Amino acid sequence: MAIAPDRIRRRLTRVFTTMFPGKTVEDVPAATMENTDGWDSLGTLSLFTLADEEFGIKLGLDRIGDVKSFEKLEALVTEKVG
Repeated sequence: MAIAPDRIRRRLTRVFTTMFPGKTVEDVPAATMENTDGWDSLGTLSLFTLADEEFGIKLGLDRIGDVKSFEKLEALVTEKVG
């Protein structure tokens, strides 16, 4: 079930802006825990849950500590579905 990278980004951006509505679509690719208000470990867990639901995957809680940016989240999702 490969999904094109641009489609992954669009869908994941929608997930991200649902979770963090203060970020614009243009800002999301550069988003990190440091520059995103409210993004903490609980926020990462919520992002994992929303991404799991959006893509029908399981990201695995063992990877939660690795994801501190949108870029890392996108890479993890792409690894699972791309």
